[in-house]
Amino acid sequence: MNVSNNCSTTNLELHHHVRLTEFALYSLIFFFGALFNILAFWVFFCKMKKWTETRVYVINLVIADFSVICTLPSMIYLLWSKSARGELCRFVETMYFINMLVSIYIISFISIDRYIAIKHPLKARTFRSPSKAALLCGLLWVLVIISATVQLWQRHTALCFQTHTPMPAALSLLAIFFVFT
Repeated sequence: MNVSNNCSTTNLELHHHVRLTEFALYSLIFFFGALFNILAFWVFFCKMKKWTETRVYVINLVIADFSVICTLPSMIYLLWSKSARGELCRFVETMYFINMLVSIYIISFISIDRYIAIKHPLKARTFRSPSKAALLCGLLWVLVIISATVQLWQRHTALCFQTHTPMPAALSLLAIFFVFT
């Protein structure tokens, strides 16, 4: 059996039709995502009067989702430009992962908030408030921004959005378990 070890970034070049498909999908997602996120901003900032825990969480979710949507034009540019790597790639990658993680955690916060409100309605008055939700969201943003920025800016990779890490497999699995659980 003959095994070749000459894998390089040029061997990972995508076919032209795959690039066109990605371009079309990213463009559609950007258009509709921006449209619906702007509509959500309008509803939650202009139409709703009372501040509730759910409103605080959903506004943070809309901000995180809109930020992910805003990275798509740069991702399209990075797909089509072979020379555009380095700082732009790191910035887009960092923004993408920060906002993806914040979205995941905010959805978890909404679920926990709903659980407390339904399962423990009398105790919910002490556990839940818009100011506590805002504080929790603020802490989440700060922690995720610091951890994702440090982790992604320490990587030295040749490809944009490459997932290879020098971290031992056990630590990677622990990090994935913590983030997505």
